[in-house]
Amino acid sequence: MMKIALDKYPFWTSLKIGPNIFLQRLSKSLSNLNCKVTNRFNPFYDIGLFAIKNKSFYKKPYAIRIGGIFFDKMNTVCDTKKENEIIFRDIENSKGVIFISDFTKKLTCSFYPNFDKPNVVINNSVPLKKFSSSGANKRINLKIDKSSFVILVSGSWRRHKRLNEIIIFFQKLEKKLINIKLLILGKIKKEDQYNNKNIIYAGNIHPNELPDWYRTGNIYLHLAWIDQNANTHVEATACGLPSISSNNGGNIEIIKNCNSGIISKIDKEYNFDLIDFYNPPPINYEVLEEDFMKIYNNYQSFKKNIKTEPIDINRAAIKYLNFLKEIYK
Repeated sequence: MMKIALDKYPFWTSLKIGPNIFLQRLSKSLSNLNCKVTNRFNPFYDIGLFAIKNKSFYKKPYAIRIGGIFFDKMNTVCDTKKENEIIFRDIENSKGVIFISDFTKKLTCSFYPNFDKPNVVINNSVPLKKFSSSGANKRINLKIDKSSFVILVSGSWRRHKRLNEIIIFFQKLEKKLINIKLLILGKIKKEDQYNNKNIIYAGNIHPNELPDWYRTGNIYLHLAWIDQNANTHVEATACGLPSISSNNGGNIEIIKNCNSGIISKIDKEYNFDLIDFYNPPPINYEVLEEDFMKIYNNYQSFKKNIKTEPIDINRAAIKYLNFLKEIYK
């Protein structure tokens, strides 16, 4: 029985952030695969599976799970160069690397051209018994009519997530469509909320309650400028929501793998260079509206064609375990 030390991101204390939520879910699935999951403080393990910046207290092999590197030239939240140097050093000392998307791998190799470690791409995933299209929703609680078409968005609303652009787009749709709502999951300051009866601010949602909230929506909109492989997008897809994603980043892999919506060409193609990340460029609303109406007018067809098997966390856990066994040899 392989013993795996799995650890969360150490520089965030909250268990409710995306990477830590995923690792918690992965831990449960790995435990069902005839292996023992522990943490890095326990010396009796075979190999570690660590997030960026994690270090084992013991000289044992480990794999690094890369959820992204830094490419903000303005150093808005940290010193980009220094943070990447730490990541690259940890990669160099590892036995192998797990990337959460092909985009993340390409991004890493663009900034670290000497990369030569064993590696695999495993997209984010969810437990499909919990996240599915069957189950309760929040429409009665929110007094949303069954006939209403609900656009759902979710995230930690930093500037690159483009909440302002989402609201502008919704206001454009309000002038053309009746009985349409915008449901926003995630904390937003009161002073930043629009006074609009058709916009619903749900605030932070406990992870255990997320499926009911996703099932309240009809379509999931993810316009973030360059996201790596968002848990929220995977969760919404698993709950049966067709989606529209911006055309840069790892989220396009979710739509391609799950046949779950439209990749909207609202941005110029990213050239894998340093950018002013928290100052996203204007989007092409005309293209976005055209893509939205394709799903709106053919909704049931888009919905029934969604495939959730590619985002089953039990399948992902098998891939993780096989890779760890391979590099452990």
